[in-house]
Amino acid sequence: MLLPIFATAAAAAFATVATALPRSANHVVHEKRSGSSSWTPIQAAKPDGRITLPVRIGLTESNLHLGEDVLMNVSDPASEKYGKHLTAEEIIELFAPAPETIDAVHNWLVSSGIESSRISLSRGKNWLNFNASITEVEALLKTEYKVYEHTTGQKHIACEEYSVPQDVSEHVDLIMPTVHFDTKIVGDPEQRKKKRDPQAAFQPGNSDNNGWLPKKGPTISGPGADPDVAPQPFALTTCNTQITPDCLRALYNFTNGTLAKSSYGIVEYTPQAYLQTDLNLFYSNLARQIPSGTAPTLDSIDGGVDQTSTQSFDDNGESDLDLQYAIALVYPQKVTLYQTGDLVEGASFNNFLDALDSSYCTSGGGDNPAYDATYPDPNSGGYKSQDCGKYTAASVISTSYGSNEADLSAAYEKRQCNEYMKLGMQGVTILYSSGDNGVAGNGAECCTKAKCAGGTYNSGTSGTFNPSFPGTCPYVTSVGATQIVSGASVTAPEEACETVIYSGGGFSNVFAMPSYQSAAVKAYYANNKPSYTATQYNNSQTVRGYPDVAANGANYVVAVDGSLSLVYGTSASSPTFGSVITLINEQRVNAGKSAVGFINPTLYANPSILNDITSGGNQGCGTAGFTAVAGWDPVTGLGTPNYGKMLSVFMSLS
Repeated sequence: MLLPIFATAAAAAFATVATALPRSANHVVHEKRSGSSSWTPIQAAKPDGRITLPVRIGLTESNLHLGEDVLMNVSDPASEKYGKHLTAEEIIELFAPAPETIDAVHNWLVSSGIESSRISLSRGKNWLNFNASITEVEALLKTEYKVYEHTTGQKHIACEEYSVPQDVSEHVDLIMPTVHFDTKIVGDPEQRKKKRDPQAAFQPGNSDNNGWLPKKGPTISGPGADPDVAPQPFALTTCNTQITPDCLRALYNFTNGTLAKSSYGIVEYTPQAYLQTDLNLFYSNLARQIPSGTAPTLDSIDGGVDQTSTQSFDDNGESDLDLQYAIALVYPQKVTLYQTGDLVEGASFNNFLDALDSSYCTSGGGDNPAYDATYPDPNSGGYKSQDCGKYTAASVISTSYGSNEADLSAAYEKRQCNEYMKLGMQGVTILYSSGDNGVAGNGAECCTKAKCAGGTYNSGTSGTFNPSFPGTCPYVTSVGATQIVSGASVTAPEEACETVIYSGGGFSNVFAMPSYQSAAVKAYYANNKPSYTATQYNNSQTVRGYPDVAANGANYVVAVDGSLSLVYGTSASSPTFGSVITLINEQRVNAGKSAVGFINPTLYANPSILNDITSGGNQGCGTAGFTAVAGWDPVTGLGTPNYGKMLSVFMSLS
C-alpha cells in the first residue's frame, strides 16, 4: 500500500535522512528538467521518504541507428522489400539491448543495495524494473524528489535532475519517475473520484485546457438549436457551410465502402466517450446505409469504459466526431475503439502503446507514474489489472490528441517515437492530428525562449512558436486542417483552415529532418523561406517539419448529446484521412497484398497524388504564422487526399 504523498510530522523527520546525496566523482547528470510553467514545486511539501516508487530504467536498445533504414526498406516505394513487414518477434530481437548493457545496469543496482530478487527484466529486454522507496531512489540517483503541482491542481512527485555512474550512462536511455511530465489525459484522481463539478478538474474533452480537442460551433438541429441559424438541406450544394460524409467523398474522390477486409482503429481517452444514441441520430440523418445500433468494436485498455454518467460536448464531442465519421466513411468495415484508461487514473499515449506491444510494457506498466497512469490502479474503484500486449494493432490508427514538445524531455519523446517506428515496421499506419492553434501550442500558448528552451510559456500573443508532439515524430503521419472556401463549390480547391481553428504546423525542436522529407522541405525553404528569426522558430533547415498532409477540419455536422452541431478541428481531419487510407488497404488486401503501413515515404515520393493547398495560413504567437504555398508547407503539408490517384499508386506497389 502506498503512503500519502505528503509527509506527516513523524515521517518528515524520517525523510530528512533522505536528503539527496552529493554527486560523487564518477557520477554524471543523465537528465535535467528543462522547466515548465504549468508545473511548480510546492516548497512547503516534502514527499514522504517511505513512499514506494515503481522505478523503470529504459535500457539503451541495440541497432536503433538502423531503425530508419529498416523502416524505409518496407515503406519506400522504390524498395524491393516494400510491404514485407516484420513480425513483433523479429522487432524484439532486432532492438533488444546487448547483454553487456543489461549486465552493466543490473550490477550497478545490486552494488548500490537494490537486491537482485527485486529486479525484473521486461519481456522485450529493454526495461529493468524494481520498486524502491523515495529514500533509496534519492541515494541511487543522487537527487531529491519534490511534490509538483499543475495549474489544474494535479500533483506529481518528480525531481529536477538525476545522475548515474559515468560508465553506466551509455547503457541507460532514461529512468522514470524522474524529470518528465507527459500528457496524462485526466485530472487529479482524488478530484475525479469526488465528481463534485465536472469542470473543476481537468477534463480531456474540455477545449479550454486541451487545444487538440474539437471546438463546438452552433447547434443546427435538435434541442438547443441556435435560432439564428437557418436550417439547410444536407446536400453537396451546402458543403461550404456544413460538412457531411457525402461532402468528404466529393472532396476527396471516393465512394461508399464495399469491403470489410482490413482494420481501422480510433483511440480515445476516458472520460471522453461516445453515445450510441448520438451514433444512431447521425446514421438516420447522414449515413442511412448504416443500421441503427451499429457500434465500434471495443478494445478496453486499462479499464477503459464508454462512460455515460457525465454527458456534454466536453465529454462526448471528441468520441462522437471521430467515430461517426470513421464508421460512416469505411462502412461496412468495422471500426475498433481503443478506449484507454479507467475513470480514476485516465491514461497517456504510453498506456495505449503498452496494450499493443508487451515489449514496451514493463511489470509496472512501462510508464512513469509521475505522468503516465499506473496500472494496476491502487485507487478505490480503479482498474485492478494491467493490459500489456493485450491487443493487435489495427492496420490504421488515428489519434486526435496531442501535447507540446516542450512539455516532455527529448529522451522520453524519442523513446516513444521509436515505438511508432516499430509499429510502422509491422505495417501499421499511425496518424495524429497536428493541433488547432496554428504555430502556437496547446491552449494557444507560445514559448518564452528560442527553441522552447526551458519549457516556459506565455499567453500566446507573442513569443516562440510551440510545436506539438507526437506530430513531430518522423514516424507518424501528422494531419493538418483545410476548409472549403466561403461560397465555393465542393469541387473547388480548398484553403488552409482559418475558421474557428488554425492548422497546427511548424518545425520540431527535437527531431531531425527525415530523409523522405528532405527534398520537399529544402524546396520550401528555397522558394518560400519565412522571414521569421531563429528566436521565433527553429529555422536551422535540418529538423522535421509538420504536418505531412491535411484534410477538411471545419463545419463538420456531428450528433452530440441528441442534437446536430457544427464542429471544428484537426480532430476531424485525422480520422477522415485515416478513413481514406483504410479504403486503400481494403483494395490491397482484396488483391492479396499487404496493408500500406508507414505512408509518408510514398506520399513524399508522389506528391501529385494529393491536392496541393496554396492559400491560407496558421497564425499564432502574435504573427501570421506560416502560409500555404505550392508544394509542401508547414500549414497543410503535401495537401489533401485524392483517393483515385492514391489508390492507383499504392495498388501499383508490391
